[in-house]
Amino acid sequence: MDEQIKKEVLQIVALLPKRIRELLLNLPPNLLNTLTELRLRANGPMLMVSPTRSFYITVGGKPTYMPSEHLFYITQHEIQDIVTHACGYSVHSHQEDFKNGYLTVTGGHRIGLCGTAVTENGQTVGIREISALNIRIAKEIPHAAEETLRICFQSGLQNLLLVGAPMSGKTTVLRALAKEISSGYIGTPVKCAVIDERGELFPSDGSVQNNQCTMDVLSGYSKSDGISLAVRALSPDIIFCDEIGSREDVNAITEGVRCGVHFVATAHANTSQALYQRQKLKPLFADRVFDTLLFLGTKERVGKVTEIIKAGEDDAENGGNPADSGILHMDGNLFVRAGA
Repeated sequence: MDEQIKKEVLQIVALLPKRIRELLLNLPPNLLNTLTELRLRANGPMLMVSPTRSFYITVGGKPTYMPSEHLFYITQHEIQDIVTHACGYSVHSHQEDFKNGYLTVTGGHRIGLCGTAVTENGQTVGIREISALNIRIAKEIPHAAEETLRICFQSGLQNLLLVGAPMSGKTTVLRALAKEISSGYIGTPVKCAVIDERGELFPSDGSVQNNQCTMDVLSGYSKSDGISLAVRALSPDIIFCDEIGSREDVNAITEGVRCGVHFVATAHANTSQALYQRQKLKPLFADRVFDTLLFLGTKERVGKVTEIIKAGEDDAENGGNPADSGILHMDGNLFVRAGA
């Protein structure tokens, strides 16, 4: 049986102008289904990104890895058409999204916007003259949380921080964890709250399945406001939130943990050293808020654990430095302590 184009890819293709849509639909489905990003620049070639390699498309619809004069180019008008379509033909109602530099569309896909900043009193309030788009394709990967569940949740709930560079699968794993834990993975119903600030984890349009009766999704709230509301009003056992980074996020999580709530969150960093150097996150490590830090890989290792840090282990021996505490490294299929 011929491979079918996956639903999430079709959701993206449906946003595109006819000329681009027809070009993509003529590509082999097995090639389309590997895509993680479409990078479109006005008056430039379309770059298609997969976990292993990036490529262009020629005007004849053939993939190529080398620049040439025969590449398929995107027009400024097509860039504007995509933005208008993504806004549901109501651009003015998405000014807050423009200020933040992205749009979230059906399926939880994110479109990054590149253009000229509109500023007022030194603050960015929007974007004009949009010249480039980065369309990130959100994918539901079967068993995406299997490894993380095995490492962290065999014995019950804990506080977990998923760490990785952009496109390392943090959001995909977080979504899968929320589904599995709310479905009773630990052997008992768990009251889960998801703070879905950007509408990417479980979009309100229902395009990402969320039929777990123990999961409450707070969509559109800032992480700090959503966490505070959940703790006060929803009595969750565990809260899930994506891409923490502000002092408000840190304060809300710390207070929630003190109230007895568990957390699973994600953060950007490609190494433990880089993570510990993020100034606004430092209080989380100083207070040992997270029990475990899991680092995810990129490219062929997307969504796979590459390093584990068990916070608080060996503190006396290491002088309380979290960067030296309980670091485990991958050795084949096993995790072994550094120096073991």
